[in-house]
Amino acid sequence: MLAAVVQLGLLRSFDRQLLALAQSIARREFDVVGSLVTVLGSSEVTAGLAAGLVVARLRARRRDWWVPLVIALVVVIETGLKIVVAQPLPPRDVQRDLEFFRGVAPTFAHSFPSGHVARDTFLLLVVHGWPRVAVALGLVLVAASRVYTGQHWPSDVLGGLLLGAGIAWLARGSAQPRDPRDARIDRTEGSV
Repeated sequence: MLAAVVQLGLLRSFDRQLLALAQSIARREFDVVGSLVTVLGSSEVTAGLAAGLVVARLRARRRDWWVPLVIALVVVIETGLKIVVAQPLPPRDVQRDLEFFRGVAPTFAHSFPSGHVARDTFLLLVVHGWPRVAVALGLVLVAASRVYTGQHWPSDVLGGLLLGAGIAWLARGSAQPRDPRDARIDRTEGSV
């Protein structure tokens, strides 16, 4: 639904106003923080984190070891949406990212949804044992940094949040034990 609204351009004015508001507090220190947060959502970092989560879960003999690998589905859907939804990228002159890390990032002609936000949201929501406040703060920081640095429109960020959260919800739901005895076993295993 959001993709259709974005495709029709119904949020362009809203996006421009929110981007201008986010950048109205522009300072060099915020540029540095936003750019560092950007590194955390890069494909290389999120792939490494997902692989680390798989290894940790395998070592803990968890049945849901495979859940972090579902990040691949997030990437496939994100890529498909960026091809189909014609949301133009924010203009280059508003971008504040200091580009500390230029990894292997394919360039897309369109910006919807934010892949950084989708991947980070997915990972933050599939990790067990983190306080909800920490997860929420992480999500806010990632989302705000993408808009502040001018890499994405607010609607792109919202799309990334919904995509990452939706896939995380499906993956975690698929990993839930069906047998009550399995639930008891899973609760005694480590959190990761």
